[in-house]
Amino acid sequence: MNYKDVSSAEMHELASLYVLGALDPGEKLAFEEHLRRGCDTCADVVRSFTDIANLIGESVPTAPPQQLRERLLSTVNRSPRTAGILFEQSGLLIARSDELAWKTLAPGIFYKPLYQDADRKYNTSLVRMEAGAHYPSHHHAAIEELFMLSGDFHLEDLVIYAGDYCRADSGTIHGETFTDMGCLFLLMASQENRIVEHQGF
Repeated sequence: MNYKDVSSAEMHELASLYVLGALDPGEKLAFEEHLRRGCDTCADVVRSFTDIANLIGESVPTAPPQQLRERLLSTVNRSPRTAGILFEQSGLLIARSDELAWKTLAPGIFYKPLYQDADRKYNTSLVRMEAGAHYPSHHHAAIEELFMLSGDFHLEDLVIYAGDYCRADSGTIHGETFTDMGCLFLLMASQENRIVEHQGF
């Protein structure tokens, strides 16, 4: 839509939705430009609705006009909440990992992708290994970082536990890793890591 062609009367109808934050980005910019051009009518409406919004907690709730209700519901329906994603806006994401689905990485090993950096080919994931699970020796295409959250994790003849941290530099190789009791850890790793074939799986 070319907002330059929108009539003043149509702009007046956007005033209440502007105060409620229900305009899409293009409408919001167009309405703010309309205000900057000195529309006293819309400015008065915005001030009036702002006062009402500030007092709404002390007001008796009433049913909104049907047209306004449909507009608000349409706005909500255009932005359905993704399971596990509490907030994603303006470069900020807040996720509830309990709601994210587990994906299978290998037998007895599961992960929840938290972030995928397509440019760097790098993933941040929550990884869960069931008791007795093994992961084969692998080559690191970039720095890999692991932070233990719970359980035991056997790595290079050592056992690491909750609170322990492991970093592997680019080009290094991990031997086979495993867990006795099961474990959970946060993993930041390259998408281009590869299994060392001669070690088997």
